[in-house]
Amino acid sequence: MRTLTNEQREKLLDALPCYAVLLDRNRNVLWANGLTAHDFGPPKEKKCWDLHRIDKSRCADCPALKTFHDGQGHSKEMTVVTRSGSRITILEQTSAISNHDGKIGAILQTSVNITPIKEIQKQLILLGETVAGMAHSIKNIMMGLEGGIYVVNKGIEAKNQNEIKEGWEMVLLNFDKISQIVKDILYCSKDRVPNLQIIRPNDIAREVHDLFEETARRYHIELKLDLQEGLPNAMIDPSGVHTVLSNLVSNALDACKLDIWKDSHLVEIRSRKGSDGSTIIEVADNGVGIDKDLKTHVFEDFFSSKGDQGTGLGLMVTQKIMREHGGNITFRSRPGQGTTFVATFPRREHAETTAE
Repeated sequence: MRTLTNEQREKLLDALPCYAVLLDRNRNVLWANGLTAHDFGPPKEKKCWDLHRIDKSRCADCPALKTFHDGQGHSKEMTVVTRSGSRITILEQTSAISNHDGKIGAILQTSVNITPIKEIQKQLILLGETVAGMAHSIKNIMMGLEGGIYVVNKGIEAKNQNEIKEGWEMVLLNFDKISQIVKDILYCSKDRVPNLQIIRPNDIAREVHDLFEETARRYHIELKLDLQEGLPNAMIDPSGVHTVLSNLVSNALDACKLDIWKDSHLVEIRSRKGSDGSTIIEVADNGVGIDKDLKTHVFEDFFSSKGDQGTGLGLMVTQKIMREHGGNITFRSRPGQGTTFVATFPRREHAETTAE
């Protein structure tokens, strides 16, 4: 069998589709392959924690030190930072390199980027939790339907029109709930191209206001409009902006219903033109707000702050619509004081006229 030259060995190691680093006992980087240098920068005169841009305190359970101690291979998952500033998860494996006298002179540390796998795991966990939450929500809706049907039947037997009307309203309310869940699932199931039309954004805002006005009144929540007069027409999918506003107003009403500490609650729908010509729609409430620990998760798939009462589909659909429009959605919130969501639809060229 032909023996490889040192140059050929180095080229072979450089071509490995993983990170490979050679460390001494002080965890100085003696050598690194091409992929490591490409993703983490020049390894010369660096400690391994410097190369990976992590705090040394996170190296307490270091696989390299364990291998120097017992000569065995060890592995560990770690979150590291690349030279571009991206945080990735790697699975690290160490192997002992012995000198001629049989003593361990260095450690070969090989790592693979398992970030995509971790993301898949995360999505599967979220999916499982969402399916369970959705099943619970549907079960509650079915119980509501059964209750409405019972009241209707009771009213028919007693020939009581008030009972029939009350039961039928319960049936319609719960039918709308389950219908919305199905529509959201279907919307998330495939990519869509917005049906862009020249619309009056304030007209859509008024439609959504009228749609939720009775619900708000029922829970003693004031639903207000604060629309910029003369807001220009915009090129937006009318169905899309209607869905975005509906989801945000529905969430805002829920946030107010969950808040038992205030005497009065307000949800406000606002509109204005951005300095860059964009159309900005805001929905603000003075409900429970979003806890600090949850803020970073708000726009994750299936996120819901309502426990088993929410599926998280509403915000998923909202963010999907905004992305399809090339826009964005942000929020600001203070626990106990309320939340404001801001949806920004980018300006598109069209025959711009001023809406009434």
